[in-house]
Amino acid sequence: MLLEGDPGIGTLFTDIDMPGSMDGIALAARVAERWPHIRLVVTSGRACMQDGDLPDHGRFLSKPYHRSDLVDVIARAA
Repeated sequence: MLLEGDPGIGTLFTDIDMPGSMDGIALAARVAERWPHIRLVVTSGRACMQDGDLPDHGRFLSKPYHRSDLVDVIARAA
């Protein structure tokens, strides 16, 4: 996994819908468990979620969004 080789990564930004067997919610949970210092932002244009549906410091950003919304949600995920 990319995170194992680069300790400088500070934010995971992922869509809920991903190819393969793992979705963005499961990825966020796994990252939060193994790398709790990484900020988590999950996005989707189809799903509606509350911040409580994600790990404690994870945030949800609904599509479509503006760049300023992304900057704000990353700051709140810290």
